[in-house]
Amino acid sequence: MIARFAAALAATTRFFTQLGKDALSGLPNAGRWFEDIVSYPFRLIFGGGNPLPHYEPTVTKPDVIEEFKQARRAAATLHTIDPSGIESVRKFCNANQMARDGMDLSAIQDDARVLLLTMGDDELAALGKAGPGQIRKFVAGMQHGIHGVPVVGVHSPVPANDRSPRNSLDHRCWKIQAILRREIENRFKLE
Repeated sequence: MIARFAAALAATTRFFTQLGKDALSGLPNAGRWFEDIVSYPFRLIFGGGNPLPHYEPTVTKPDVIEEFKQARRAAATLHTIDPSGIESVRKFCNANQMARDGMDLSAIQDDARVLLLTMGDDELAALGKAGPGQIRKFVAGMQHGIHGVPVVGVHSPVPANDRSPRNSLDHRCWKIQAILRREIENRFKLE
């Protein structure tokens, strides 16, 4: 029995010795397994283990800068689109005579364009000082309320060399006098 016990003890010792050798030789594998377990969620989220292939850019820095400048110029021209013609009218009115000759007025309707080209300097100055809503009404041919500027399609255009029959300051004074006289006349009305 003692012989059997000694044989079992020797077998157990050999087993644990072999197990120790396997465990020591298996430590790097255990480290790799532990690293795989810890890094698995990160590989799922951020992409997995294979290194990226080598990338050689085909675009140089000056090409990128030039492309950026072209895109910036294109974006700047995009903001100058004037579908209602307000900015075109304002630029035309505020420009001098030499600059007006070469201006593009294609954004403005034909009737308003003809009237703009035949208006005098006083009328153009009054129109240039008007707000965007008044200029929009001018281009549309509606009553705009700009003193000294005719309504499109209502009045016959005044030739460009002639002066307006009444400048805007005279018109304003005339309108104020008319309002005051109307109030005075209405005071004595019998109702």
